[in-house]
Amino acid sequence: MSIDKMGMEGFMYDPQIFLEDMLADARNIFPDIYAVLVKPEEMIFEERSAMNCFYCGKYNRNWKCPPNLPKIDYPKMFTEYEYGAFVYLKSPFADETYEDVRAQSSIRLHRTLLRMEKYLWEHGNAVAISFGAGSCKLCKGGCGKERCNNPYAARSPLEATGVNVIKSAGKYNISIKFPPKDFIVRLGLILW
Repeated sequence: MSIDKMGMEGFMYDPQIFLEDMLADARNIFPDIYAVLVKPEEMIFEERSAMNCFYCGKYNRNWKCPPNLPKIDYPKMFTEYEYGAFVYLKSPFADETYEDVRAQSSIRLHRTLLRMEKYLWEHGNAVAISFGAGSCKLCKGGCGKERCNNPYAARSPLEATGVNVIKSAGKYNISIKFPPKDFIVRLGLILW
């Protein structure tokens, strides 16, 4: 058994139990959050998923979206992590509330992912990273003109890395439908 598979007290590390503890901490603030343990190497990367960002209204207007992402081999980077979790929520909406629910659910997911990152950092996972759902919406007035207003808190969308979110989530029995009807699913990824 390798050292990294053992906890500080010498017992076997169980990522599912660790995820449940991390999720319980996040649910103190956001009780409607769910998570599923995933294998980072099982993400489905497609150029067409990343290309969709080009047609988004946030393209080149958001510091955490394309073309402002670092030129990294994302499939390779993901496999450098041993564990991952899809973190998601389902938010009901009526047609007239869709845009508000869409924005607020994105922010709730984003803040949950940041809380989970902090939990990981506090438990010895200094390189944990998360990706949100859709463009970063932390700044109500939009991104800063010269740089990101929240460089420590802003996160990039998972789809901007080239992950086909619908197919990848489907492997774990998480169904995301477009266009959404009655509820919207917001899904992000955290890696450690």
